Amino acid sequence: MDNLHVIMTKTIKNANPPRFDFNWKDDKTLIMNYKSKRNLIDMLVGLARGVGKFYKENIKVTKIANDKIQVVFP
Repeated sequence: MDNLHVIMTKTIKNANPPRFDFNWKDDKTLIMNYKSKRNLIDMLVGLARGVGKFYKENIKVTKIANDKIQVVFP
């Protein structure tokens, strides 16, 4: 996702997309670090839940800080 934002906004002047990095807490728990001045972390929570529903995955998405979400896979 991080690379997609960078690639897609290369041609957009003054674009400032959010940045992400990912760390696996264990084999079923992903921590997503969100970096943006816009503070749209709650939107990321909703988008992650929507992706889970779209792919029919029973994931649990939780905001654990103002710059981090946790995604637990079944």
